[in-house]
Order: sequence, then structure tokens, then C-alpha cells
Amino acid sequence: MSFRLRIFLLVLVVAGSAIGATAWLTLSLASRELTRVAEARDRHEAEIVDAIRLFGVLNGQWAGIDAVVGDLSDRTGLHIRVETHDGDVLTDSDNLEQRAAGPVQLLPSNVEPVPALDMAVQLAAHKAGALIESKLTAAGKEASGVRPIAVLRRPELPEDLFAPAAATETPSMRALIQAAQYRAALIAVRCMADVGDWAPTLTTERPPYLDDERIKAVPKCVGDAITAVRRDVTWRDEAWAGMGDCELTGSGYDKCLLLGFQRAVSSPSVSPVEIYFGARQDQDLDVLQQPALLGVAALLLLAALGTAGIARRVSRPVRLLTGASLQLAAGRLDVRVPTRGEDELARLSGAFNAMAEALQRSEERQRRLVADVAHELRTPLSNLRGYLEGLADGVIEPSPELFASLHEETLLQRRILDDLQVLALAEAGELGYDPVPLDLSELTEMAATAHRVVAGNAGIDVVVDAPEPVEVCADPDRMRQVVGNLMSNAIRYTDAGGRVELSVSRDGPDAILTVHDTGVGMNADEVARVFDRFWRADPARQRATGGSGLGLTIVRRIVADQGGDVTATSEPGLGTTFTVRLPAVTDIARILDHRPPRP
Repeated sequence: MSFRLRIFLLVLVVAGSAIGATAWLTLSLASRELTRVAEARDRHEAEIVDAIRLFGVLNGQWAGIDAVVGDLSDRTGLHIRVETHDGDVLTDSDNLEQRAAGPVQLLPSNVEPVPALDMAVQLAAHKAGALIESKLTAAGKEASGVRPIAVLRRPELPEDLFAPAAATETPSMRALIQAAQYRAALIAVRCMADVGDWAPTLTTERPPYLDDERIKAVPKCVGDAITAVRRDVTWRDEAWAGMGDCELTGSGYDKCLLLGFQRAVSSPSVSPVEIYFGARQDQDLDVLQQPALLGVAALLLLAALGTAGIARRVSRPVRLLTGASLQLAAGRLDVRVPTRGEDELARLSGAFNAMAEALQRSEERQRRLVADVAHELRTPLSNLRGYLEGLADGVIEPSPELFASLHEETLLQRRILDDLQVLALAEAGELGYDPVPLDLSELTEMAATAHRVVAGNAGIDVVVDAPEPVEVCADPDRMRQVVGNLMSNAIRYTDAGGRVELSVSRDGPDAILTVHDTGVGMNADEVARVFDRFWRADPARQRATGGSGLGLTIVRRIVADQGGDVTATSEPGLGTTFTVRLPAVTDIARILDHRPPRP
């Protein structure tokens, strides 16, 4: 081996070592800074979230949150940004320090600024629900007189709202009183701030939210606040609607009561917020830049001795990956790095691009879902707000027709939220199923009977072709929901004089349910998207009839969870056919004979 060759190989080794060391040092220092931010967030996230939540609960508004965020940023060394769910920035710790806002992490921490339901009330609800459930279990689910009846009438609030609630009151009533105390306390402290030298802040986050000193200081403000809450019949009716019937849920009494209480104390002036974290812009970055510059200088020196090509081949992908990684951490999800060849660096670049692509798709799906939900709720909420403001200003005269319209808008929002909840539970694997042997033909007949009135009012005929029993093992309630959603969809998109046909049959080991309508139909592109969330072939038609845009998505999820699948075929102007395929049960009699008897 010649000296020249030895020198050349040595230079190659040195150059390779320098390139590798520079790349490792640059990446490790950059990742160290990202790790520092992540560790700081892990240490202080709970503290920051609790402090901002407590501010929202005690103030009932976000005015003045700047001081809290500035103090938290100083103590934790983090860049903190607080935004609403609509993307409006309430405050940014970098801006508070007269600096341009730096990048933040993509995943925020959500803050719901609502007070907690008294633990004694939750325990009482839990015990009452457990007692009801035990009675139902002992007496049988069909036993009458065990499950409480629906609460039809809202009780009145006590005259002294801030007095301790009587222990003999039901958990639902105690929760309603606590929610009323919170609303009245916020009104009272704002009144006290207007008439005297008092801060417009609650003295505690626990009921009754005002201490004796504040209650006795300006009794007129307290009295006016109690009167305002007592006169707000709409709020009390809505609050009682969410809590009064929770006893009917049995073992879910406490959970139902907690959700109803949280909805009741939610105030339009205090919206939920998101907290984003990042590195403070005053951090000294020279320690990150200096080693990288030294490495680049050494690399250029070695390249002058004959390894420029190899140095570029190795260092350039590393620098691209480093820059792309930092951009990705700063929120640039569309960043990609070029890939050349088939070596390890090329595979690493390909893996990075695949990771960035997956992150971008996930973020786009989340944004689309949030945008779809916001779009679906914006119209009915705008209608409600406009009419309510008109009623409050006296521009619109109240009438039964107006209240019926407002009630319909409220029901539409509730249907959207209910469907979203069912879909979220299904996709999380938490939607409960109770499969039993059942006759799909009989179930389809019953569903058709339930929808014939609606179809008849629309001038549509409903025809069922189920000549013989077809047995499946599925959850009856969920299957009724499947058939109901398919029929509602068919009726919605079929004009007067049309027909909806349902048929049930066997195809080898499968049970087949088809729902065919003679409606407007769809083209191939529309059929491909028919099971997407909030997608509508005819948005105007579906909005007019109150559809949530989630019915077919729920159908596909329920059928898939029970081992089946659903497909759609359609032709414009000729109608649409949905086909549900489920595993059939061949020996239903033997299964029914060997089922354990009901207790």
C-alpha cells in the first residue's frame, strides 16, 4: 500500500469522522433544546393549566390573564401562548416581553374554566345511582316502581341562595343550587367592583364562592345577583334539563350530573382555551451554533485535502435533516427533504418524509374535523344569537312560532353533538354492544313501521321484502339505529311520489339487508365520499331537514364493530342502494334453548 494511498485513506477516515462528529453534535444539541422544552413542559404543565383554569373560574372572564401568564413564564422558563379554540391569541409571553412570538409545539393543553361540582354532591349521586341499580338488578330490569320517573317540573331556588343547601335535597337540586351560586357570585362581584373598591374576583373556587365578608359588604349587589339568577328562567330550565333527569340513568347518575353541572356553569364570556408551549426567545443559542460552525470549518478544511465530494454527500443530508427537523418542531408540517440513492441516509430521509407526511395528514384530519364541527354549529348558533339579541332589544316580538323555531335550532345542535359523541365512543372502542340472536327480518319490519308515518307525510311509499326469518347475532338497539339511519337518509333524499324499498335475504353465510330509494342518486365521486363525516351530496336539502351529516358514518362504524360491512351504489336520477352484510346465525333455535335464564 503506497503512502499516497495511506494518506488518502487517512484523510477519508478523518473526513468521515469529522462529518459524523459534526452531524452528531449538531443533532444532539438541537434535540437537547427540544428535550429541555419537553421536560420543562412535563414538569410545569399541570401547574400552568391549573393556574389559568383557576383564573378563569374566579374571574369569569379572561381580562387580566396577561399578568398570570407573564409570571408563569418567568418562573418556568417556558414560552406560553393562550388561544381560544377559534385561534384568537389571548396572550403570548414573548409579546409581553416586547419580543416577536417564537415557535410553539403543535399539541396544546386544553383548559375548561368551570368550577368543580362539590364532592359531597357527587358522592351522594353515586350512592343514589348505585342503590337504584341494585334495586333494578334484584327486581329485574322490567320491574315497575323501581326506576324513578322523569322529573317534569323544575324546582324553585331557595330565597337565600348563598345559604348551605339542605342535606335532604336531592343531588340534582344541590347541583342546581351550586350552579346558581356560581352565576350569582360572578354577577355580585362585578357589581361590587362597579360601586366600591372591590376586585371583580370570586374569593374561592368552592361553593358558595363568596366568603361572609364579601356577602355582607354590599348586600344590595348580592341581592340583585340572586334576583337576576332567579329571573333567568331560560337558564334555569336548561340547567335543570341537564341535571333533573340524571337519576334515571341509575349507576350513571353521578357522571350525568357532573356533565349537566359543567354545561350549566359554562358562561359565554369565558370560553375554553388552549395553551401552547415553546422555548423562550431569550435562551442563549450560541452554544448550539458555535459547535456547528466549528464542525463546518473542519469539514471545509478536510474537503480542501481531497474529500469535498464525500463531505458534501454526507454532510448535506444531515444538514437538511437537521433544518427540516427544527422546522417540523416549529410547526412546518409541509417540510420535506430530498432523497437520493439507496444508502442509510437516503432511507433516513425517506423515513423522515414518511413521518412528516403522517403528521401532516393527522393534523389536516384534526383541522378538518374541528372545521366541520364549527361549520355545523355556526349556523344554528348564529340564528339563536340573532333571535335572542332581537328579543332582548325588543326588536322582535316573542311568539309561539319564534320559540318553536329556536327550539328546532337547539334540537339540531343537540342531534349533532349526540351523533358526535356516539361516533367518538365507537372510534375509541368504548361504544357498548350487547349482541343477542335476533331476526333481522322482524327488526327491519319494525323499523319500517316506525318510519312509515314520516315517509307518508313526505308522500313516499315504504315497501319491505322480508319473506323469511334471517337470524344474526347483533345488538338490537344498534341495529335499529343502523336501519333507522339508512331509512332516514333514504327518505330525506327522495321526493314526493318516490319509494323506499327494504329487503332482507341470505347469501351463503351472510345476512343481507338492502335499503333502496328512488331519490336523486349520486355520481361515482359522491358515492366514494358518502360515509365521510359531515359530507352531504345535497347540503341544502339535508340542512333543511335537520340531518347532522354523521348518520352514515355511524352506520359504517356500528356494522364494522359487529363483524360486517356496508357498501353503497347509486346512479344520478335513479336512486341509491345501501347494502349491509352481517354474519348469519345458522342454528338460532339451539342458541336460544341454551341461553341462561334472565334473573
